[in-house]
Amino acid sequence: MKCPECHGNLVFLNRLEGEIICKKCGLVISQDQTRQGFVEWTPKWLSNWSEEDSDTLREWLTTLRTVSCQLNLPSFPYREEAARIIRLKKDILFRSQRFGKNKKEAVAALIHLVLRRYNKMRPLKEICQTLSLDHRQVMKYTWTMRKMGNLHRTFSAKDYLGKYGWKLTSDAALIQTVEQLLTSIRKKISGNPMSLAAGALYFVCKSKGIKISKDEIGEAFCISGRTVYSNERRIRKLMS
Repeated sequence: MKCPECHGNLVFLNRLEGEIICKKCGLVISQDQTRQGFVEWTPKWLSNWSEEDSDTLREWLTTLRTVSCQLNLPSFPYREEAARIIRLKKDILFRSQRFGKNKKEAVAALIHLVLRRYNKMRPLKEICQTLSLDHRQVMKYTWTMRKMGNLHRTFSAKDYLGKYGWKLTSDAALIQTVEQLLTSIRKKISGNPMSLAAGALYFVCKSKGIKISKDEIGEAFCISGRTVYSNERRIRKLMS
């Protein structure tokens, strides 16, 4: 049997009570014992709206579910945490005309912040490419939403190195050398930590004669090869 709303697969949570849940969209369905079909929707999840919710809240939650499906995000904890924040901060979010006119961009920014809180380092650029959104606009929304929602969570260059560096090499000694470099320059250079990690990796590879190109590093870190090169050049000048 399929979900009558999104046609996703259904899972029996409690066969005795007849409670069924959609594995894709998360709707909880009650089925009577006579098996005459689905008779009652029971929106127990925060991402599901109820009749008491306002039209604006319904629009936000619908956009959230659409974006989550496009990004292939699991319901727990990411989508439900984003839904919790929307409900909690709705007075602030709904007052913003910018967010109201561009709900998809605002929800993408919120999801990016939620992923960061759970140490799920998914680049904003990748999220925007998947959703066909303007990266610069979503970045501005991210900054604004971080301040108004107190959603601060930052990652260091080492975090990004550990996340993406292993895509390029399994050499633990190489990664350790890059980590030591990042530690030594941490207070001497500023910038995007992801770009700095990529630049440091490229710098060490070049100094050791390891043939990993800036474009290969850029692809692994979801940035351009030019950004990798510019950060490597900054580090090279600092080290010299």
